[in-house]
Amino acid sequence: MNLAMRMLLAGLLLVLAGTAGATAQVADRILIEGREYALNTNPLESQLRDRRDFLPGNVSRSTANWRGYVAHWAIDGDRLLLRKVEVRLYDRESEKLSSVDLLSRLFPGGAPVAATWYSGALIIPDGRLVDYVHMGYGSTYAHYRVYRIAQGSVVEALSMDAEQFRAWRERKFQAFRQTGQYRKAVADVRREGGGMSAEDIDSFLRGFYAEQYLGR
Repeated sequence: MNLAMRMLLAGLLLVLAGTAGATAQVADRILIEGREYALNTNPLESQLRDRRDFLPGNVSRSTANWRGYVAHWAIDGDRLLLRKVEVRLYDRESEKLSSVDLLSRLFPGGAPVAATWYSGALIIPDGRLVDYVHMGYGSTYAHYRVYRIAQGSVVEALSMDAEQFRAWRERKFQAFRQTGQYRKAVADVRREGGGMSAEDIDSFLRGFYAEQYLGR
């Protein structure tokens, strides 16, 4: 079981035990055709798994931003580009927070950076808020844009209302449940999950692997 899954699983167990609150997360941002949207996907995470030293020790984190950063993206033609990696740093002497762009620390060549490492699905709510959920990206919106990305290139762009998005996501998840990857993930969570129910395991994996199975 990888570190990211362990961390999310630990958080879920605390929530299920009633000892921790769940908090909606600050989204990354994405620029499309001159307009900026919230992005309910985090394409930078896979780049940071082996770069635990990337974020400075004085980075400001909160329950609303476990990542410690907000990445700014753009769709330019058929390319996914990374424009900025914004963090807030706390200065103990002045007791003030300042916003800093750390993109060059991760990619010294400068901005923008073609996200050739990323394959998955970009989920972009672009309709009104229908149902607010105070956890992760769990809220529901009236309309969505979805971009399927393969190695940084757009392979499909979809536009769906809430019901179409729900049905599309469910079809994708049911296909994922038939794979060996899903069965292995279930076994891993059962081993580490402290007696979680089958329903809770299914719900956890539905969220944890969403970028992967929605991108297929």
